[in-house]
Amino acid sequence: MWLTIIVGVQVFVAPILAFTVTYILDMDWETWTFSLQIELLPWIISAAVMYGIISLILGLAVGGYMPTRVADAGGWLPVMGMNRRLRDADLVDRARLGLTQSPYGKVTRIVYQEVRVNGRPLLEVHGGLQLLAAPLQLVLIMLPLLVLRFVPGEWLQERRLLELALLVYLIGLVIGLRVYPKIASKVVGVAAVARRILVDRTKLGWLFPVLLLWLVERTIVSLAFQGLGLDYRWQDVEVERGILEAVLPVEDVIIPESSFLDLLVALSLLPMAIFTTMAVLGGGEQDPPKWFIGNEADWEKMGEEGEVDALPAPGETTEGMGSDVHEIEEEEVDGSEEDESFLFSDLAEQLGTLEDS
Repeated sequence: MWLTIIVGVQVFVAPILAFTVTYILDMDWETWTFSLQIELLPWIISAAVMYGIISLILGLAVGGYMPTRVADAGGWLPVMGMNRRLRDADLVDRARLGLTQSPYGKVTRIVYQEVRVNGRPLLEVHGGLQLLAAPLQLVLIMLPLLVLRFVPGEWLQERRLLELALLVYLIGLVIGLRVYPKIASKVVGVAAVARRILVDRTKLGWLFPVLLLWLVERTIVSLAFQGLGLDYRWQDVEVERGILEAVLPVEDVIIPESSFLDLLVALSLLPMAIFTTMAVLGGGEQDPPKWFIGNEADWEKMGEEGEVDALPAPGETTEGMGSDVHEIEEEEVDGSEEDESFLFSDLAEQLGTLEDS
């Protein structure tokens, strides 16, 4: 239940708090005064919710989210009524295979191994996985910036830089989620212990690291734009303004010029955080099916209690079994030939004694 609440807070509350901390105060460093930008509240709330929902969809879709009950029913299409082959054997096998090979399935099995087998607390494993996701989140936010900086200008099309940045980000997210289970399977235990020590020593709440990472990434992006010589004012905010004005009962929504930076930070931070939380929820299931977690523990090795005698090779005898098996077979063959020759000789003698008539 607590992790379910965390997912909701990560989707809706964390972006609102981060946007508020970033934009609500306008500092004037020349006069050392500040003012509250109340006019930005409609954009802060609506943009945070919109970015949170987009991050939720990306984290679940790219990560291959699928509960085991859905896999047992044949996948998402039969469950949603888009396919009539509900619980079809072929679709069930494909759905189960796809789930076990997806990033969500792999991370869920790692969580099950750590919680149910190794006996680690569920929240401790969750914190360790989110700690491991931090380097990948930093890489995701830097990839679009590096591409925009080092790709030749003649290759770029005007007013299409946003599409290019989002495409590079999506490719990086797909690759990152594929690599993440391999890293987590090796060092998740160390990360869980490190996260527990950090929480115990610093007394930080579970939401503070997310906000801290948000502010760190936001600062890195701003410095990267300045250091790489990028200008974020090329961002066309008309699409965002049109969507927000259609949803909100407010006209002329004020959108900061740096909203693109917040979009990059949200898309790099939230999908990975939501993905790890949902995987921990799946791995904490009480009774997962055997086909999902594997039944290797139930296998019994042959030959431990009593060894089974194998058939001997030609020319070898079997200990404790009398004569060689091959010799027995040869004797049986020779005996059958003698019996056949004896029968033919008796028949010839009887035919010889018959009269000519």
